[in-house]
Amino acid sequence: MRRCTFCAIVLLTCVTITKAQLLHDVIHVEVDLYPSEIRPLGKTFSVRTVSQELREEFTGIALQGFTDSESLFGLVRFFEDEVWGEWQRLYVVRSATDEAFLAAYRGKHVRNASEFELLFQVDSSSYGLRFLSAGSFDARRDGIDELDREHLRVKRTSDFLIQAPHIRLRTEWRAQPFRGSPVRLNRPSYDYMTLHHTAGFSAKTLADGLEQVRRIQEFHQTGRGWSDIGYQFLMDQEGRLYQGRPFLNDAVPFDQGPTLVQGAHVGGANRGNIGVSLMGCYHPSEGTGCQDKMTSEAIDSLVVMFGFLSERYGVDPDEMRGHRDFNATSCPGENNYQLLPDFRLQVEDLLLHGNKFLGEGMITARLNESGDVSIDWEFTMDNGIREFIVQRRMEDNRVVEIARGQGAVNGSSTDLPGTGRHRYELLVLGEGGGGMVLSTVEIIVETSITTSILAQSFPNPASSEAVVRYFLQDESGIVRINVYDLTGRIVLEGENQYRESGQWHVATLDTSALSDGVYMYRITVDGFASTVFKASRPLIILQ
Repeated sequence: MRRCTFCAIVLLTCVTITKAQLLHDVIHVEVDLYPSEIRPLGKTFSVRTVSQELREEFTGIALQGFTDSESLFGLVRFFEDEVWGEWQRLYVVRSATDEAFLAAYRGKHVRNASEFELLFQVDSSSYGLRFLSAGSFDARRDGIDELDREHLRVKRTSDFLIQAPHIRLRTEWRAQPFRGSPVRLNRPSYDYMTLHHTAGFSAKTLADGLEQVRRIQEFHQTGRGWSDIGYQFLMDQEGRLYQGRPFLNDAVPFDQGPTLVQGAHVGGANRGNIGVSLMGCYHPSEGTGCQDKMTSEAIDSLVVMFGFLSERYGVDPDEMRGHRDFNATSCPGENNYQLLPDFRLQVEDLLLHGNKFLGEGMITARLNESGDVSIDWEFTMDNGIREFIVQRRMEDNRVVEIARGQGAVNGSSTDLPGTGRHRYELLVLGEGGGGMVLSTVEIIVETSITTSILAQSFPNPASSEAVVRYFLQDESGIVRINVYDLTGRIVLEGENQYRESGQWHVATLDTSALSDGVYMYRITVDGFASTVFKASRPLIILQ
């Protein structure tokens, strides 16, 4: 007979059970919870809830949730043999950066309870608590993999096209030692690459990433009782890569593809399965705290990582999966799962062209008082740069090209981005078609530009031609662009035509006949009744 030890007074928290990533890595059976009851408890509040019927034996329970309470203390008890047992303390691990938390009870004996009750204590000033998911686990089932099929391996070669991404090793996040003896992952081959998300435990900085990986390992080892953190690799929201489980031989450098250790990230399908988990919550239906989207840096880093894994460990890009492809879970979050087809195509392209280190460079951007942005870029190393592109990436991930040129040519330009957050990128392409972003810089424009702009020509110094960009803000008109020497004499007549306002325009000046020296190019825009814009900028010619 099912029993409940409390009556509902006022339901102040709503329990919406969804399929959370970190939790679903450690449970075997998901368990629904009844809505919670909150009661005053002195200067604090208690949050109580009861599970729905348990149908399988278990050795422990785990749950994941969110709370903004500064303090958190939890207990659990089980209804077994028609009576409620003693309260047992839950082991709680909190995220370092957000409101997510994990809790677990791990017993030494097998239980056959019909339900369990949770009791949490939160502080009175901030008592919101939401359970994201709960479930039971049976330690006797750990290490049992249902999938055990041989898989054709991609041809291996010592002449790798893909350079290994930089990885933060276990020593950097001060990992606890592996408990027990690790088992090699490839038995007999590496078959899958699986993407996860942690549904909380987000990390945008290196310091946050190192701390979050430590806390996830703490829960997996102490709360769940595993030998180590469940994933082979983790990645923060800016694309930094972290080692999860140890390599079978730490003496083998990462770029040479050391033998990987079997993890615990996909129940029943861990053998031959390489797990990469993104820190953050990427499934919007799980609430306002789960709206993360992958940054461009994280996307680039993840594609390189999957390409590296595919080339070094022989996993076909078509075998790149999401956690939900194996188990009943929303992981890796809808925002990530829908990107997997494009990731597979990008990895296939990377395997053809590689990610050879093409060079080094720096891009800077400065917001001027007039509202335009001055952009400068400089190359400090060239290892085969065929072409460069300077581009602006907007918040919706759309890209606007600012400048393009052959080789590694330093330069400057001007842009009118409009209101919002913008990222400027210095992208280079190699002879084989592969590309890489050498440098990025981000600016925030709070107000729109309200003036016309004449940008600095590119390249500067110029030889055979100079490209001039300008923006007409106030009025359309006849645009004339001429080049003058230092005596004020016109030496080159450029553009002379009608242009519309409200947009950027480009004019190309043929400077091949000009001798070396310093000149000025001047723009004059004649509107309906008068001249509406005039401006000049220097032009240096070096033939």
